[in-house]
Amino acid sequence: MHVLSRSALSPTVRLLRPACRHRLTTTAHAAATSNVNTRVRYIKRPKETDLFMYSVPPPKQVDSVTNIAVDEVPMQLSDLRTANHMTLQQNGFELVQIPSGEDINWDDREQVKEVYYPQVKSLLQGMTSASRVEIIQHNLRKGKIEKGQADLSKLPYQDTGHPINQPSVLTHVDFTESSAPKILENYFGKEAAAELKQKPWAIIQVWRPVVGPVQDSALGFVDAATLSKDDILPVNLFLTEQYSLEVNYIVHNSSHRWFWTSQMQENEAYVFVNYDSRNDGRARFTPHSTIVDPDVPKDAPVRQSCETRAFVFWDE
Repeated sequence: MHVLSRSALSPTVRLLRPACRHRLTTTAHAAATSNVNTRVRYIKRPKETDLFMYSVPPPKQVDSVTNIAVDEVPMQLSDLRTANHMTLQQNGFELVQIPSGEDINWDDREQVKEVYYPQVKSLLQGMTSASRVEIIQHNLRKGKIEKGQADLSKLPYQDTGHPINQPSVLTHVDFTESSAPKILENYFGKEAAAELKQKPWAIIQVWRPVVGPVQDSALGFVDAATLSKDDILPVNLFLTEQYSLEVNYIVHNSSHRWFWTSQMQENEAYVFVNYDSRNDGRARFTPHSTIVDPDVPKDAPVRQSCETRAFVFWDE
């Protein structure tokens, strides 16, 4: 079974060269910038409650691509090379070091599943002490975001191909309180999912560069410990006219603390929580987004990355 049946959600993206394995140590790097002043993109708090965004042309009866608006905010980000004290449970993400193998052809989806999925599974089991890990899917991204104000009225594929290929524009969490259980049901079936939901479970993501170092369109994170429930707004993201996935978008809160990694390399990865069923004070949702760094040269290489999502289960 597939959690997402639309082939458009996993398009072919040709990447320049492969790299991927795993290990469970936090990373260290000689060159660290401590922090950077840049901009991040939230959404403005809307008056409407039924929020939506189309990544395809909307139906004729819908007169706009979206009813949300961008709120671009100046932000200071701390570099994890000098502030790497984060944990999945408290902060929602960790930076880890993983061997940079050259044994994977990223354009070959079956080889990625055969070679890389077991690596991710082992990584997550080691980090979380989970009793079971099931890989959902992986996506490849290649591109950069514009440094000017984002225009959400413009369909993202018009100039860049399918939007799934491109780095994310807005601060978001990929699943919501409602959509995460639906994804579980889609993948395992309602009966099996009902049984699995009797014990703790989560959706955890592993994100890594395929080509390093990352300069343009780097990925940044909000410390989940600084996130308020009121900051989270569910939005229906339409991937076809009929199919939508509810995603959490984030409004700005001055308490948010942001982190990123300077010059992230192919042997490094982020592991972060997209959803956790436990509501006991731990990180349940981890906002993340591509950051807008005005100091990055225009001719910097485009970002190329692989993100892999997994169901993670515990017996207690």
